[in-house]
Amino acid sequence: MPSHSCEGNVAISYHPGNHQLEDISQLIAACADNNRLSQEKLYHKLYPALFLLCRKFFSDNNDALEALNDGMLLVFRHIKKYDSAKGAFFNWAYTIVRNAALDKLKQNKWPEHQELDNYLPEKKDILPGKLEWKDIYKLLDHLPPATRTICSLYYLEDLSIKEISEQLQLSTGTIKWHLSETRTRLKPVFLAYYLNK
Repeated sequence: MPSHSCEGNVAISYHPGNHQLEDISQLIAACADNNRLSQEKLYHKLYPALFLLCRKFFSDNNDALEALNDGMLLVFRHIKKYDSAKGAFFNWAYTIVRNAALDKLKQNKWPEHQELDNYLPEKKDILPGKLEWKDIYKLLDHLPPATRTICSLYYLEDLSIKEISEQLQLSTGTIKWHLSETRTRLKPVFLAYYLNK
């Protein structure tokens, strides 16, 4: 799971000894007491990275923002349950917001698709590391919503096919079909991308 990375120079760092660590701890404590100003500060501190997370799943910025806001409401509602001994706060909030985004996606009826049981995608084949975030989002916009979601979870969030299947309540064969569809749809786009370099 990403610990704190996000687009370009917009990053939230939680290294030991970093003054931001103390700042986050104070904000968490104040948010647990329902301090509105602290909630606003924490929201703005996490916004850049978590908006980019939601943007992986939604081509429309308004949908991404709605998913982020739904997730942050859950973060504030359950912030007293956060246990620093179990991991960094950012990872905890990241997981909650990602799940909120996926719940929003699951509210839409997922289209029926064929299943592929023998397809084993190679992660290095799609979304190579040379691409910048803005290019990745442009590529994702070539995919229909369900395929985009599965592509993002597999290639960008580094979830396994089994984990995606459990998270989205879809068969592994359906997940593999979407990953195959990702390759089919993005291959010509990649060729055009590299030819224009």
